[in-house]
Amino acid sequence: MRKKKVLGKGLGALIKIQEISGGDYIKVPINEIRANRFQPRKTFDEVTLKELADSIKEKGILEPLLVRRNNPGYELIAGERRLRAAKMSLLKDVPVLVMNVSDEEVQELAIIENIQREGLNAIEQAEGFRSLIEKFGLSQEEIAKKVGKERATVANFLRLLKLPLDIRSEIEKGSITIGHAKIILSVEKESLQREICRKILKKGLSVRGTESLVNKFKVLTGAHKSPIASISTVKYIEKEMQDIFLTRVSIKEHNGKGRIEIEFHCLEEFERLVEMTRSVKHR
Repeated sequence: MRKKKVLGKGLGALIKIQEISGGDYIKVPINEIRANRFQPRKTFDEVTLKELADSIKEKGILEPLLVRRNNPGYELIAGERRLRAAKMSLLKDVPVLVMNVSDEEVQELAIIENIQREGLNAIEQAEGFRSLIEKFGLSQEEIAKKVGKERATVANFLRLLKLPLDIRSEIEKGSITIGHAKIILSVEKESLQREICRKILKKGLSVRGTESLVNKFKVLTGAHKSPIASISTVKYIEKEMQDIFLTRVSIKEHNGKGRIEIEFHCLEEFERLVEMTRSVKHR
């Protein structure tokens, strides 16, 4: 029995679909479908594939695969996870919608399907958006419409690609969140970005804690919007430094200038403080 199937908003917005048999799907032998040569995704999680295969054994394939004719047989356009899981389930045939699309449209659709899949990390999504810009000249607004996101969301993802590779790697691993990354991006210097990232990882800072840390960095480096540090900020930094040096610290500030005094009460304490400052220098 044939069933009419409507594509999701993202795929329907991407290309004009020319379905056969008045818009109904057909079933074709699974061995007549070859993989999409434009598929950007190279690895597939075996555990989730097995779960999908078990679901297909029980309920069948609920959403047809998208294919185009490729004599002999067909070429997959979208639905590679379902195709792989169907093979694991030992299905002999699968439901498909046959479409008339160009190589460029197939490549674009493959990238968008990859962006929309579950479990994609923020950097992978950002790289997908960048591919759509570089390969097809799409604007952020056009991408947003195709993938069903706000333009500001697309812009925020793309900004992540401005971060150093090591910080992007931490985002990919899930060690820091997009919220952390947005705050790190408010600092221009890569060296400071890396230092902030190290402190997030070492101290397990929340997004709010990271924001507080960045504000302190901006005051200490003169990158704050106001050249005059607020009294509350100065007192907070004094307390932080006292916790670090385990002695009284006094900060005198006026019109963006001032001095920091660190007290010591014996030669041994002086040597300890000197050693601490040296260790910071050689980090």
